[in-house]
Amino acid sequence: MKELKMPFSFHEQVEQLKRHNMIIEDEAEVESFLTSVNYYRFTGYALQYRIAPDNSDYVPGTKFEDVRRLYLFDIELRNVLRKYIEVVELYYRTQISYHFALSKCMTPPHDQHYNTANYYLPDDVEEILDSFEDRGPQYYKDSLIMQHHQEKYDNRFPLWVMVEMLSFSDLSKLYGGMYESDQSIIAAASNTGHTVLKNNLHCLAFLRNKCAHGARLYNARFAPPAKLPNRFLTSFPDTSADSLFAFILVLIKRLPSDTDKINCISEVCSLVKKHLTARDLSCIGFPQTFQAALTQFRYP
Repeated sequence: MKELKMPFSFHEQVEQLKRHNMIIEDEAEVESFLTSVNYYRFTGYALQYRIAPDNSDYVPGTKFEDVRRLYLFDIELRNVLRKYIEVVELYYRTQISYHFALSKCMTPPHDQHYNTANYYLPDDVEEILDSFEDRGPQYYKDSLIMQHHQEKYDNRFPLWVMVEMLSFSDLSKLYGGMYESDQSIIAAASNTGHTVLKNNLHCLAFLRNKCAHGARLYNARFAPPAKLPNRFLTSFPDTSADSLFAFILVLIKRLPSDTDKINCISEVCSLVKKHLTARDLSCIGFPQTFQAALTQFRYP
């Protein structure tokens, strides 16, 4: 069995960066930085500076400060996106529970959302329900809402209560498990089709998880590929569906208010202009005309 790499002290990590040709002006400052930022996490932002994908040496002139700038950009961008993803998440928790409950849960005992026969993909929904029931009592043991429904309703929850406790990934999966007729009603409220909304929720759940867990957005791949309108791709043909830019487009489209769309675009553009060079834009899938593209995409 091949041995793993030997661990390095913080001082040795600085020396390793120097051995790979990274220019470091203040070794003490870099060592201090690495005590709070994992070496592996940090070097992920330097991938574009490698001589070759299979060579850990950096191209001549690569500076520690340039890589740190990308790291700081990523932090600020995650904070901005997380704020607006929360707006979308709350909106679709409301829309999905409202429309499905009115469609399926009007007959006593009003628990038809537990009946997997009401879904096109019953196995997927049963998995969500099982996970919710297994996790719920312990995970929400301090929740008064959980205690109330455990005692009064035999641990059963109306859909509009349940969706508040599902992860965004499970919410997306719940929507994807519905019949197209139910999906279409929910999608119509957002002026889109059910296929697009299903894809968009999946994309945003992926983006939300990366932001929530501090995962790198810069120079990363995104899945599933975002469904973007053909008319937009005709105007901006360089847009890659599996890029960060594509997922930000989806976020902007799914924001429920025009004010949020405008503010999100403004904050994202300000960050990009503050931190990134033209070379860096390709690592997040942004075209040179990204501000025009973002602005155009927010319209129906």
